[in-house]
Amino acid sequence: MNSPLGGLALVLFAGLLGGTVLAPMKLVRTWKWDQAWMFYVCNAYFMFPWLVAFLTVPHLLTVYPAAGWKIVLATASFGMFWGISLVCYGIAFDIVGLSLTSGIILGSSVALGSLLPLLFVPASRRGVGHSLEIAAADGIMLAGVLMCTFAGDMREKIQSHAVARARDPRFRRGLVICILAGVMSTAFNLALVVGQPIAHVAEKMGAHPLYASNAVWSLSVGTGALPSIVLAARKISRTRAWHGFAEGRALINAALCVFMGAMWISGTVLYGSSVRILGTYGAVIGWPIYMSAMILASTFWGWLTGEWKHVSGLPVVLLLGGIAVQIFAMVMLGHL
Repeated sequence: MNSPLGGLALVLFAGLLGGTVLAPMKLVRTWKWDQAWMFYVCNAYFMFPWLVAFLTVPHLLTVYPAAGWKIVLATASFGMFWGISLVCYGIAFDIVGLSLTSGIILGSSVALGSLLPLLFVPASRRGVGHSLEIAAADGIMLAGVLMCTFAGDMREKIQSHAVARARDPRFRRGLVICILAGVMSTAFNLALVVGQPIAHVAEKMGAHPLYASNAVWSLSVGTGALPSIVLAARKISRTRAWHGFAEGRALINAALCVFMGAMWISGTVLYGSSVRILGTYGAVIGWPIYMSAMILASTFWGWLTGEWKHVSGLPVVLLLGGIAVQIFAMVMLGHL
């Protein structure tokens, strides 16, 4: 699995897992959105990442000072910025659904997410032609994202007429939030790149090469979880809804959120390992493939759970065409 082909396979599988993460959220009942989101975030982005890091990285607490506090602060800062996009992700998911939220946010993050890491590749190893090929593939990916966005806007119009309801006034705002979240979410990939010295130190201290990156992203996502947790806690406190965690299907809801967290952590560990396997251009090539696989999986689950009910014709063609364009761009990047 240490070959480039094995690394690409890991990226693809990690993305499919990541795109399935939020599907069980539709089965959470009786809890308000803020309660479910807070419980999920605490598991997926805070407790599980640190648990995995402590289990797989020897002397974890001594790794960070050895890497230098400048590197640690930069990694945590990118993680916090990514955490703001996570808040937007949750808001958008509640407004526009799984398939559109994932398609727009994940797809729009590809361009910056795969091009910005080039700034950290030494100039002697960064060919102009190669960079232009990556930019072209990302441009094609962005075109696919725009097709999905238009499809989503048309879907909302058709569904509002089909079930005789007023169009959700938040819908277009939700689309804008998706795009903003997509841009900000690139900070996650940058955290992995900037934090590579932490991974190198972890490896020197005895961590397996495939798990050394766990010291990096556990720091970034652990920091990034804080905005969601704080904001959700404030809203729950304002509405005095803490008792709601123990009501209704509390155990089932909690189990679903823990399961989602387990899927997310598994996909993230696999992605972090694949970046190391792919080498110099691991973050550049791996990121868009990871994102595209997540888009495919989330679109499938969104379709299966009825998000596109009553919709046919042009919106569906645009959606499937946008996905196909993104797959094409994914294949282009995979052959660079």
